Amino acid sequence: MNSEDALAQLGRRVRALREGQSLTQEEFARRCDISVSFASLLERGERSPSYETLLAIAGALGVTVADLFRESTSFEVHDPAHARLLEFARRAQLSRAQVDRFIAVGHAMFGIEPERAGDATVPRCQVEGCERPVLARGLCAPHYHRERRARLQHETDER
Repeated sequence: MNSEDALAQLGRRVRALREGQSLTQEEFARRCDISVSFASLLERGERSPSYETLLAIAGALGVTVADLFRESTSFEVHDPAHARLLEFARRAQLSRAQVDRFIAVGHAMFGIEPERAGDATVPRCQVEGCERPVLARGLCAPHYHRERRARLQHETDER
């Protein structure tokens, strides 16, 4: 698969997830802190998102970054009881927050501890006041590249 095919597939997946949650492109763009035109170009596979944008998209859609690259757009439900729960949530058009609340009630009702494995927090940039996700070396993309340019310039100056 070439990069154009991968971008088109990512765009289709993002659109399917967005539409599955009944989000308009405007609402989706607002949640991701991107422009509506960029959201449109992304869904058409005409733009490549940065790492930070992928994190924002995944967060806005309530999925992991890995989920953005999965082939399937629907979940397979084999147990009829699970299918009933899924159908209830769909018919009620529950928002992500409502589903989370519904699950929290279930945890409390049945005395089940919420799973923490998939609850890992995204590491944030170590620069004071910066809340962007980490790219490398504890820094977000802009701070990492700024530090890298400064380091390379310093090495060049020493020669």
